[in-house]
Amino acid sequence: MKEKLDKVPELPGVYLFKDRSGKVLYVGKAKNLKSRLSTHLSATNPNDKSYRIVRASSDFDFIVVKNEREALALEAELIKKYLPPFNVLLKDDKSYPYLVITEEEYPTVKLVRKREGGIGREKFGPFIPPKNARRLKELIHKVFKLRKCKELKRRDKPCLEYYIERCTAPCAGKVTKEDYRKQVRGALSFLKGNVKELIRELHCEIERAAENLQFERAALLRDQLIAIKNVYERGALLFEEFPNADFFYLEEKGGLFSGIKLTVRNGILYGKEIFTFDPVDPWEESLLEALFNYGEERLNVDVIGTIWLKNTYSENPPPEKVVANFTSLEPSIRTELFPNELLSLVKRNREPVSYNLSLKAVSEEFERVFLDSFPSRIECFDISTLQGRGTVGSCVVWESGRFVKSNYRRYRVKTVKGVNDYASMEEVLRRRFKRIKSGEVKPPDLALIDGGVGQLNVALKVRDELGLNFRVFSLAKREETIFTDDGEVVPLKNYPHLFRLFTSIRDEAHRFAISYNRKVRTKEMLKSPFDGIKGLGVKRRELLNRFYPDPRELALITPEELVKIGIPMKVAKEVIERAKEIFN
Repeated sequence: MKEKLDKVPELPGVYLFKDRSGKVLYVGKAKNLKSRLSTHLSATNPNDKSYRIVRASSDFDFIVVKNEREALALEAELIKKYLPPFNVLLKDDKSYPYLVITEEEYPTVKLVRKREGGIGREKFGPFIPPKNARRLKELIHKVFKLRKCKELKRRDKPCLEYYIERCTAPCAGKVTKEDYRKQVRGALSFLKGNVKELIRELHCEIERAAENLQFERAALLRDQLIAIKNVYERGALLFEEFPNADFFYLEEKGGLFSGIKLTVRNGILYGKEIFTFDPVDPWEESLLEALFNYGEERLNVDVIGTIWLKNTYSENPPPEKVVANFTSLEPSIRTELFPNELLSLVKRNREPVSYNLSLKAVSEEFERVFLDSFPSRIECFDISTLQGRGTVGSCVVWESGRFVKSNYRRYRVKTVKGVNDYASMEEVLRRRFKRIKSGEVKPPDLALIDGGVGQLNVALKVRDELGLNFRVFSLAKREETIFTDDGEVVPLKNYPHLFRLFTSIRDEAHRFAISYNRKVRTKEMLKSPFDGIKGLGVKRRELLNRFYPDPRELALITPEELVKIGIPMKVAKEVIERAKEIFN
């Protein structure tokens, strides 16, 4: 293979490692094929993935493309095609499940894969994730009472499903063929999204059954109607103008991508799939730097969007509409940008995404950049205020690769009035560091301060006054730059593992501080001007609110008027005096 390396051009492309039988073991991409393959072939560390790939291979092949974008797209297609054992991303060959109504004398609903045919006329789906298909299948059995048995066999007595009201027992003749067909038509209407029409039909059927004194059938139809309305009102139906569509929403933060895909078929939200793209590992850094500029330009969402769409529709063709917040470069898939009314809906379906952080990789990068041992315990501090109102501080703790929420602390700033970030940070740090000094709290290896050089100097002042010896860094938010206690300035975007570590800890401290600030401000807004008046409890406050909804009226009345509505004279006098102080 080393001899073959001489013939490899220094151009962008995709390479494939193969074993003796020609089976593809690994597919990779490169900005420079020759350089990248040389790195693989020169690997000597048995723990290195490149070393294991080369040891298992007897040959390699390569495909030259025009640019890095084509390399990314081609790599994704080849991984899907060959399913190489050394590739961990993009190689799932299973299709998503569908639901079908079978073509039998007494049909039922079944869960099938795309490749399975001949079971029913129409397939409904795909369902993403697959558990959504199973849930809807169970709902159909519950609502429409279709049989659950794989094969219908005649019997004298029905099975348990009949007695728990999950089946109408066609096997034992408990339902006529005509009535069972109505159940099947109802299930089909539901799967096709014709819910409004189905609800109208059920109303009519219930009235007819009641008129004919068929009270058991009326009760059965009523239960169906209630269940369908519950599903309908929970928002299972999306907007009628998008009956068959896929909705993509992609976010980027510091080179890490997270997103969501909503699958809508027949007007029903069939599934939700969370996507993540992590360009640090296992993507090679040389290609990463070429594709995603860490400078002033934003990362190229178009590239990621193209790969996403290509992989999504490798098994199934695109629906009538593909709606996204990015533009697809794949010519066969036309995307529309989000209408405003749908964007908020899709955003609400997002879920928090956590990226795996390699402690080995981040510790090696930390030691290489800061020339110091990697901290096993980091405490991060942040201040949150709204124009000086409800100023609070937060302390979150990260230890050995995880957040220790039992060690989190929040602080109400007591000595600072107005907006003064430095003084607020000093109060919070002094209170925390004093507890560390006294031994009440385990000391950190590193204190991380949200802010710039000014906040760093405040933290160093408090640390040195108390004679503590852990390290202190600050993290400037806009530039994503670390300022250290020994004068170093480190742009984190040049170090992806450190970037992920420090920004995730900082963001957690920010989240914790903001949530407390909101709580404090909400509590202040809910305060009554009459708080602290002895004898004015919940019931007497309700009386005041009922008779005097505008508290300014209380400054204009006499205590006797309050006595008439049930307020004691002593309490009434104090309420009126307080009202005059505030409103006069």
